[in-house]
Amino acid sequence: MTDPVRLAAVLDAPADWTQESGSGYVLHREPQADIRLAFAESVARGLEDHPRTLSCTYLYDEEGSRIFEAITRQPEYYQTRTEDAILEAAASQLRLQAGNTTVVELGSGSSSKTRNILDAWCRRGPTRYVPIDVSGAALDAACRDLTGRFPTLTVEALATTYERGIPLAARMSPLLLIFLGSTIGNFTHGELDAFLDLLAGHLRPEDRLLIGIDLIKSTARLESAYNDAAGWSERFTLNLFARMNRELDTHIPLDAIEHVAYFNEALARIEIYARFRREVDIEIPLLGRGFRMAPGEMVLTEISRKFEVDDFAAHLNRFGFSLEEAWSDAENLFSVLLFRRRRENPYADNRRRSRIRALQRMRSETLDILAPVAGAVNQDRPALHEALISRLWDLAAHESHWLMSLRAPQVDRSGLNEASPPPTLDEVLLHIAAVRRQLLRDMAAPGNLATPPAAPGVPRPYNPRREALLHETLLEDIQELGDHDYEPVHEGAPPARPDQISTGEMLLIPDGPFRMGQPAEHDAEENEQPQHEARVPSFMLDAAPVTNREYLSFMEDGGYENPEFWNDDGWRFRCSQGLAAPAGWVQDSGVWTIRHLSTSSTLDPFRPVCLVSWFEAEAFARWCGKRLPGEAEWEKAATWDPVRRLASPYPWGSLPPQADLANLDHDLWEPMPVGSYPQGRSFYGCHQMLGDVWEWTAGTYQPYPRHGSTPFGGDSNSVWGDHLRVLRGGSWATSAPAITCHTRRAALPSARNLFAGFRCARNL
Repeated sequence: MTDPVRLAAVLDAPADWTQESGSGYVLHREPQADIRLAFAESVARGLEDHPRTLSCTYLYDEEGSRIFEAITRQPEYYQTRTEDAILEAAASQLRLQAGNTTVVELGSGSSSKTRNILDAWCRRGPTRYVPIDVSGAALDAACRDLTGRFPTLTVEALATTYERGIPLAARMSPLLLIFLGSTIGNFTHGELDAFLDLLAGHLRPEDRLLIGIDLIKSTARLESAYNDAAGWSERFTLNLFARMNRELDTHIPLDAIEHVAYFNEALARIEIYARFRREVDIEIPLLGRGFRMAPGEMVLTEISRKFEVDDFAAHLNRFGFSLEEAWSDAENLFSVLLFRRRRENPYADNRRRSRIRALQRMRSETLDILAPVAGAVNQDRPALHEALISRLWDLAAHESHWLMSLRAPQVDRSGLNEASPPPTLDEVLLHIAAVRRQLLRDMAAPGNLATPPAAPGVPRPYNPRREALLHETLLEDIQELGDHDYEPVHEGAPPARPDQISTGEMLLIPDGPFRMGQPAEHDAEENEQPQHEARVPSFMLDAAPVTNREYLSFMEDGGYENPEFWNDDGWRFRCSQGLAAPAGWVQDSGVWTIRHLSTSSTLDPFRPVCLVSWFEAEAFARWCGKRLPGEAEWEKAATWDPVRRLASPYPWGSLPPQADLANLDHDLWEPMPVGSYPQGRSFYGCHQMLGDVWEWTAGTYQPYPRHGSTPFGGDSNSVWGDHLRVLRGGSWATSAPAITCHTRRAALPSARNLFAGFRCARNL
């Protein structure tokens, strides 16, 4: 008897992944960090939120999965059986429309939802199936079961997250990517857009997307599905806390918790909470942290959004997916939708338009920054006048260089090769405006966003980040060289001052590998590449930047007079400059004030200390028995999510900066008190790692492993060297397009003109 014909396994997973294979299948497993520690960090992160939340990821341990299977069999829970019936009826038609494609499933679990589809595919010939799930155990069982059921099926399973699995599976195009069970309803609006953005960036034209969605219906019908009479839904919620007891030793009394689920009509979603009947203290011994739950307090454990077909299809259309077919049941409870990835790419068009809008916004902000000083600097401030002209001329030269690098006949090169700047600021502004008009005309042509011809020193496609970087250097020049009143054109409203300001807290950042640096396709600067695996031992890190009050304690304890706290170069610098306080600090009759952009205000003890050099930061760290964090330590604390095993560009995730997440965009004109942005915390709970103040790190400015060139661009990034130190995180003066948690800025350790502070680390 001959073996059944199967397709050869072709998926190429990263080299550090493990492989397990059997008859007809290969299971690729991503290396896992300490799952227990990731669980503890996730719980702490959620319980610090307001309102409090817990990640639904941890609902599905072995016991939780068993309980959920029981939920799906309850008469009130219509979703699973309704979707199964739709797929059974539509599978053959789906196969005809999708053609001979690889089947990829997200959140596959046991793959029970997919068997009707696999049956339709395998009846037409050998089939390849790529299930993606975080549970390696579930995938292992599914591989063995499916290859036994379907003799012509090849299974190439990926035990990883969606974010890591989708780019790998997309190489199998043409494909049908399926996402069933209305799991997409667990995403918030922002998470859904990030997910669709991920798909739009990786799926190819003519790939298909099959999604199951739960439809909006009567509140009574919806709420009964999440409050079944047999009590399985309540057990499912309570099991999350039972799991915390089993794995984290939290000792939570389960009889103090009740399950609450209701339909939020305004948000069109079911919200599931754990409500505490009495006061409970939740201690997490693994982290040494605790949280007090008040009677009646609720913790959000899961959401399940409900949809209208037309609205959902219109939303996906924005990301380049056209609705081909919609299947629903007779009662219109549930729908399964088939989308096709269009050949025209709105994703690229949106990026082009977004860049043009960003350039226009950046130029408007440049002019706003200059407006308060433009009238005075031509005659009265020669040093500042010269500095501003130099900065603006460099920007025009950079844009001219980019335009000259294009082999496009429509590019007007006249006026792009001016050898030296004109004598006045007004004339420079006219010149940079002319260059910008040419740049915008060129960028509006679709073909000219392609990468210019490769040549030494030629920049990549023009990025608004260049002018965004300029804003802060202009403000630094005004801070250092201006001696007049500076009145901003615009000034935003500060966030509410935190009710309780906690300083001195340190957080555990655990051992384990993480991805450091920015992927090349994400408009990364040269000095942020290549993305690579890094690992640091477990360490403690300050939850917030060092405050003025903490720094004043260092000063009052003789920090500037005691050479034991300073390295040799730092002590020589301190003595040569006669330093006794951060730049801009002035004491009068025992009261400290801070000079800030030529205005003075009384020192706020709870704002991050600013305008300190690396030498001063290191001296403080020695004084308090700590040290400055290394670059890798800082980036792991800011970017790494061990649950998703993914590095995010921002501490809070992948959503762009907003006013309630970070103090950026020179909108508030000074650092805000620590704790002002609780929603902007990193996964590990670190506050204000983006914005407010740049943060000095311990290391010198060196290329990453396997880096192949010298950075292109700005003054501080033009050379590597042991004489330079690295700052991370941006400041209140940094424009949002210029900064992510991967951004590296280099400066001399003596620099005191930067809006820089620091936080400290300690070895375990």
